[in-house]
Amino acid sequence: MARKSIADLIYSILEENHRPMHYRKITEEIKKIKEIKAENPHHAINAVMGADNRFVRYQRGIWGLIKWKYREANLPYTLTTYCLLNGTIFLTSYLKPYFSWHLEDRIIEVLFIDSEGEEIKAILNYRQKLITGFKEWFQKRKLKVNDTVLIGLIDQTRKRYFIIAENEIRYDKEKKDMGETIYQILHNEGEPLSFTQIYSEITKQEPEYSSLFQEYIEDILKNDARFILLHREKWALLEWLKEEEQLYHSLYFADSPESFQNSLQKCFEFLGYEVEYDKETVQQLLIAHAHLASKSYSLIIAGLPGNYDLNTVRSLDWFAMKREKERLKSDSIILFSKQFVFPELIERASEEGIQLYELSILDYIIKEHLKVPFSLLELRIAFNPLHHTRNNLFKLKRVRENQWKYWLLMKMVIVILGTARTQDAYMDINLLRKELEQIGNPFSNGNIDPVLVKRIINILSQEPFKLIELSPSGNIILAYPDHLALQKIGNIWQYIMNKEEFNKT
Repeated sequence: MARKSIADLIYSILEENHRPMHYRKITEEIKKIKEIKAENPHHAINAVMGADNRFVRYQRGIWGLIKWKYREANLPYTLTTYCLLNGTIFLTSYLKPYFSWHLEDRIIEVLFIDSEGEEIKAILNYRQKLITGFKEWFQKRKLKVNDTVLIGLIDQTRKRYFIIAENEIRYDKEKKDMGETIYQILHNEGEPLSFTQIYSEITKQEPEYSSLFQEYIEDILKNDARFILLHREKWALLEWLKEEEQLYHSLYFADSPESFQNSLQKCFEFLGYEVEYDKETVQQLLIAHAHLASKSYSLIIAGLPGNYDLNTVRSLDWFAMKREKERLKSDSIILFSKQFVFPELIERASEEGIQLYELSILDYIIKEHLKVPFSLLELRIAFNPLHHTRNNLFKLKRVRENQWKYWLLMKMVIVILGTARTQDAYMDINLLRKELEQIGNPFSNGNIDPVLVKRIINILSQEPFKLIELSPSGNIILAYPDHLALQKIGNIWQYIMNKEEFNKT
């Protein structure tokens, strides 16, 4: 080992460590093996790694091996007979932007690195949309026609890129195994964990994964349908959630038009609509009915799963959607998807009067509905065909925010009355309003409207609540201890919603 260069020693140390290291730690490890003839050894080691293509800076002061990051190669390129014979890769429309730093006619050298750290010096001709120099590498990897290589950017300034033979790497197997490892960690723990906790447990259980870039683990968590991110940045297993809580997740990860439409159907049924498939069309269209007497309305719903392409867009039967809207006298035609990236789709939808709704909007509606259900009239605001979808969402949010403020004010009233009861103090409406103003008005910074307070008192003093008694002298008194009040409300609503018991009577 004494004959090795400083750069080779650094490489060996990083390989043995299996993870990125700070250059000062690397320097201390090298000092144990070989003398560093430099006035400032730490700076010398840092400079060596900066000049050697085998190393990459992960963050300030932290260095690792460039080959560890091969999983970031995610641009697929399928090889043709011409590519294999001439050792070339053509700059397709999706590869071209990654090399757009060079727009001149002159050719220029770029460096590609594979999963083993081997370097391939290639020649880029941006004008001809061509990269050459891969013939020997193709032959060494025994690549054939229709085999796929994956390309990724390392450092545009230094003209460095990844190239990986898809049939040679263990990416899919590792990703599957890694997903299983994460699943077992969460399953054994039995409760949600933060990303830091998951990552820490992975490196304990699987030392060979300790060199993985954090984004790789995050990518698995985000794209494996078994996992879901909860509030407070905790990851959980989807199977832990109730069926209603899984609705948006199943919609987001749907990989076919059929599964996407089935998930849409479940979502709208959860929101309170009566949903059925339109039997008059070949394309799978859903009709969501909101039966509200004279204010009834209906929506025609279609969707594009996250993996849709331009051919899928062109296969949409725009005429059938408009025809069904006229036949059924529906209020709106709505097209759902994760995002809308094709100008052709956006322009055509605008021409046909079809609303485009991103799934993030439906995500908000479902989450709020899980807390406290929206009425079908309130949901009509969200799907109003006369306004832009974002404007509709803003209006619905305003409605819900006002509701939350109203409910908060009601909660504040009960808390104040509960405190007064424990202190054997009386509370009339004026004292109650002053107490409320000391806590703060959720609607504004001004004084609390006495009319609003009277309205809340009236609601809480009437059936079916009747949690408050009003004395002849004007005192406001809680009529039940907290646990009995909660039990009463629960029993009342259970009785009201029990149709079988009603039919027996």
